[in-house]
Amino acid sequence: MRLARTVAALVLSLAAAGVHAQAFPAKPVHVIVPFAAGGVVELIARTLGSVFQESTGQPFVVETRPGGASIIGMNACARSAPDGYTLCFTVADSLSYGPALYSDLPYNPETDFAPVANLGWSNNLIVANAKAPYGNYKEMIAFAKGKPGAINWATWGPGSLPDLYLQWIKRQAGVDITGIPYKGAGAGNPAVFSGEADVTYMGFGGAAPMIKAGKIKPIVAIGDRRSPFMPGLPTLADEGGDPGLKGYFGAFAPGKTPKPIVDRLNAELVKASKTQRMQDFHKTYTLDFDENTADQFAAFMKSDRATASKVFRSIGVTPSAAPQN
Repeated sequence: MRLARTVAALVLSLAAAGVHAQAFPAKPVHVIVPFAAGGVVELIARTLGSVFQESTGQPFVVETRPGGASIIGMNACARSAPDGYTLCFTVADSLSYGPALYSDLPYNPETDFAPVANLGWSNNLIVANAKAPYGNYKEMIAFAKGKPGAINWATWGPGSLPDLYLQWIKRQAGVDITGIPYKGAGAGNPAVFSGEADVTYMGFGGAAPMIKAGKIKPIVAIGDRRSPFMPGLPTLADEGGDPGLKGYFGAFAPGKTPKPIVDRLNAELVKASKTQRMQDFHKTYTLDFDENTADQFAAFMKSDRATASKVFRSIGVTPSAAPQN
């Protein structure tokens, strides 16, 4: 009898979740971006939000909550009600790399978040201020060896992709380059444009107009294949080896969000990502989008965390205390 009541309760619960999913969304969806305003993550959230509103009648309310290497914003997302009305949009730094970098995260990256959708893959490169006394990767490494610590590399904080590539290059090339943490690309990139910092990791979309304007110059492409956006630029694999960390933009919900709601959000975000407006956005910011389900994105996340863990061990990274601000 007890088993029958349990099964009946489970069926009713699943049925209720299904009904809720059909009615969802009935109010605005709050989207937390754990980086400073002005970066690509925020722009994705706002652009997708406008398409989402046209489709569902409900807007995205986007809030930037930078600090703590994205931990502050991600923790706020993890502690939100798991009802589908709070999401977080972020990059690989937060949930692929954080577990291997920090011993005391205030959340469990595997259980406190429900992967919703991969929103796009990034095409990236390393750039330098236009006045830097080196014009390519080999010259940058030679300069770093001749003047240890003289190059200032803008990162988005410990554990961010710019920081990880800095650590990888320092280890692989045997050079001393100084990392300077900023609260996201929205703060770090302008520092390189102005000359406050010398070098950083950027997406091709954000870099292209600044290269054209003469503010920065390309140093090397990230990955193991030359980008169609700049085919003449050698890759890091060409120049000595790339760690194989894939840059992505992802949408996540609090961990206990019902699966029907997660799937509904995935369907809406994927549909929005396939519109002409988002295709134009992807082209402008040089992103690649592949249609994906929530289950496929969850499987990728599990694999990506494992890859990141291996890479970090190979460059001598051991977990440390998480930054607080």
